[in-house]
Amino acid sequence: MHAQAIATLLMLELCGARVAPGTIDLGLKGAGWIASRPTIRLREARVHAILGVPVARERQAQILAALDFATQPADDGLDVTVPALRRDDVTREIDLIEEVARIDGVERLPATLPARRGAAGRLTHAQRVRRAAEDAMVGRGLHEIVGWSFADPELLNRLRLPADHDLRRVVTLENPLSESQSILRPTLLGSLLDAARHNVSRNGPDIAIFESGTVYRAHADTAAHGRAGHAPSQGHATHDFPADEHHGLGVLLSGGLAPRSWRSERVDVDFFAAKALLEALLERFGLDWSVAPGSWPFLHPGRSAAVLVDEVRLGFVGELHPLVAGAWDLQRTAAFAIDLGKLAALAAPVVEFTAFGPFPPLRQDLAVTLPEALAGERVLAAVRTAAGEILDEVRVFDVYTGEQVGEGRRSLALALSFRALERTLTDEDIEPVRAKIVAALEQIGGELRG
Repeated sequence: MHAQAIATLLMLELCGARVAPGTIDLGLKGAGWIASRPTIRLREARVHAILGVPVARERQAQILAALDFATQPADDGLDVTVPALRRDDVTREIDLIEEVARIDGVERLPATLPARRGAAGRLTHAQRVRRAAEDAMVGRGLHEIVGWSFADPELLNRLRLPADHDLRRVVTLENPLSESQSILRPTLLGSLLDAARHNVSRNGPDIAIFESGTVYRAHADTAAHGRAGHAPSQGHATHDFPADEHHGLGVLLSGGLAPRSWRSERVDVDFFAAKALLEALLERFGLDWSVAPGSWPFLHPGRSAAVLVDEVRLGFVGELHPLVAGAWDLQRTAAFAIDLGKLAALAAPVVEFTAFGPFPPLRQDLAVTLPEALAGERVLAAVRTAAGEILDEVRVFDVYTGEQVGEGRRSLALALSFRALERTLTDEDIEPVRAKIVAALEQIGGELRG
């Protein structure tokens, strides 16, 4: 084809020939292309934008002429006619720019970063929330595990799930690797418990692990009328996806809270250890959360609760049922699991930074008796509201119940820390703020202890 095209071109230029139309011979089709040789505009500004350095228009014409391209000056660059031998691989302006860069010297081009367009290369809000949650757990000393997305159907029985439980709406694989990996996991607890048993059996009694991963649940109608992933029976609703998926975060604690030491006695994990980790996680996103009564077959009936944020149920927290813990050869074990997708929908997209104050805080303690049924978080919220911005931190460091405070009441010892950014505070500055705090506690049934 190349030889025919060149021969045709020579005959057109030297012999006065013309190309006859209407032919079907491939060689003459190529000659027809020669008869109407296209012209490509090569813009000088475009060369600069693509290569990152300017190449003089005269230099561009010199390079293209050496490669048998015909060039004519244009307002913004060159009009380039492509030679016959290059008609297949040079069809666009970018092809001409490549020729200029190749001959002028690719090694001479500087190392530059491409211009950012839109949100390219950025993490989504949900991805940032997920990473922040994982970092919060690592920062608290937990180890991350990665478990299988496949699970054994027997897991549902080992978790003591009744036949009508929501977690039994599983996605069944059509072609599983084995029967023990024939469903997609409906909860992260299975892989967490497997990892805990593996470590305990190898002389690692103190377990603090977490997993961030996807869990799967079949649609309600699919689970009721057939296996998930298969076409539903005629007359039933269909879905774009065979399952409901969400990204979850699961934490499991077993054994002691800290290594044994001569300085302290061994303290085993319990409900409050898991709740403390959950609090550290949710406070990372500035969320007001609470717990509500809830029951799960795999959790201790008296040591478990649902996790709520603005009435949205994120998951659960509690101690494992002794029968479930025993099925994995574990002792007292606590856990929680939340839906990170729901958390991302509730978390603020912007995290504000507050600089450390240059002046030292002023610390005071406050002991108050309150009704025993009054939640500690409500007490702390009342203190924060009454104190305002001058209050840097408030926490409960002691709880007492007994005859001295009366039946149905308990005493909370509060550690208060006050700080101002512009000066060092004195006791006289804190006195009116302390009075407001005492008044706020009296409104919710509190009484200052002497």
